Amino acid sequence: MKPRFIIISLTSCSGCISTLISLDIFPQFLERTKIIYFPFILDVEKIEDCDIALVEGCISEESEINLLKEVRKHAKKVYALGTCAAFGGILSLSNSKDIKPISDFIQIDGIIPGCPPPSKLFGNILIRLIENKDTSLSEKVLCANCPLRENMEKILDTDIIKINPNPEEIILGEENSDCFLKRGILCLGPITREGCESKCIKLGLPCEGCMGPVSKDFTSNIINFLSLVKLSKDLINYEGIFYRFSKPKLRR
Repeated sequence: MKPRFIIISLTSCSGCISTLISLDIFPQFLERTKIIYFPFILDVEKIEDCDIALVEGCISEESEINLLKEVRKHAKKVYALGTCAAFGGILSLSNSKDIKPISDFIQIDGIIPGCPPPSKLFGNILIRLIENKDTSLSEKVLCANCPLRENMEKILDTDIIKINPNPEEIILGEENSDCFLKRGILCLGPITREGCESKCIKLGLPCEGCMGPVSKDFTSNIINFLSLVKLSKDLINYEGIFYRFSKPKLRR
């Protein structure tokens, strides 16, 4: 029997859903599953029992909580799809919205991180879900397999003065050999889970942390990491570093 899927979007840019539809294996996914609720492609209003629910987007409205709980009630397993669902996402920078990940309201069975999730990782996880196999994510940080790791420095004495390189400083591919931190550019690779195949690094841009931390709270990891580097005065009070994809979790 084909596994039954629900796919919903909460507050999001729909980038994760677009990535899903663009996957090479998406035709195979459609053949091997029965999608019973997917507003992007199905005109179905009633949520029924399913095996897997993929939830894209963060919670920003009260009505979304009710929808999320309804999905949890009908799904054997629920996966947070993308950085917004898993951690809160880029909308965490908002001063007018109270943004929360879906795990603040329901129990989830796993996450598919990334903004959007890397195609290879996303595809592999989908195949395992279809085959009713356990999914897993790497327990290593991005630096473990970073193409710039040979020039990393264990003790960082360089002042971090930028979040991104200037356009004329962007170096692509194999020509890029120096660690961003060594160049005085903030890179969150030391605290970010690998799995993205270092795509931003290869395009000459530092890691912003969208894959999330390997363990513990997102913001606490950033604070601990930044305590080990020397931030410039311009950056030390810039909240966008701390809340780029998540706000601190309240201790209960």
